[in-house]
Amino acid sequence: MERIYYFTDFILRMVYLNILAIIFTIAGGVVFGFFPAFVATFSISRKWLMGYSDIKITKNFWLFYKKEFVRSNVVGWILIVLGSLLYVNLSIAEVVNQAIIQASYYLILTVFLLFSSACLFIFPIYLHYKTSIPAIFKNACLLLFVHPINTLMLIGAVILYHYVMTILPGLIPFFSISLFSILVMFFSLRTFRKIGDSPSLD
Repeated sequence: MERIYYFTDFILRMVYLNILAIIFTIAGGVVFGFFPAFVATFSISRKWLMGYSDIKITKNFWLFYKKEFVRSNVVGWILIVLGSLLYVNLSIAEVVNQAIIQASYYLILTVFLLFSSACLFIFPIYLHYKTSIPAIFKNACLLLFVHPINTLMLIGAVILYHYVMTILPGLIPFFSISLFSILVMFFSLRTFRKIGDSPSLD
């Protein structure tokens, strides 16, 4: 019964955290509210996974949301721009009927896949280490190879998460952001432990 209670309590906290993320995303006009809400969700998930299960969710969410509003948008929109450029180039290389451009398709696809994988480490690094924005992106790429098995497990977990959300879309309002943050932070913290939980990362 005790285990059932803690499991139920954790599920309810995840639902509440997800609803907060949606509310604050809308409050920020969606475009500018998503990334601060995303970072705040990750910050709460990180606290939980590090053993601080009794933190005040609403208070800490609001504090992180305010504190990281500008910086999280800068990081988030850099990701959007880079990802969009890679996707456009990939789409062009796929349809243009020229041998050289078509040959570049696989190179661009490889870069796109590596970029997408590195993106999973961006916000965990953002929260866990005191470092600059350029260093966040550099170290996200490097951390892919620090613990490759863990990285593959993270990618597999995200693919499974995407599959579940696709076949059960009714879960999206209750678990989409909070569950994603839990999965990504769990595997990211395992990688961080591999290199040592240093307060800074150059």
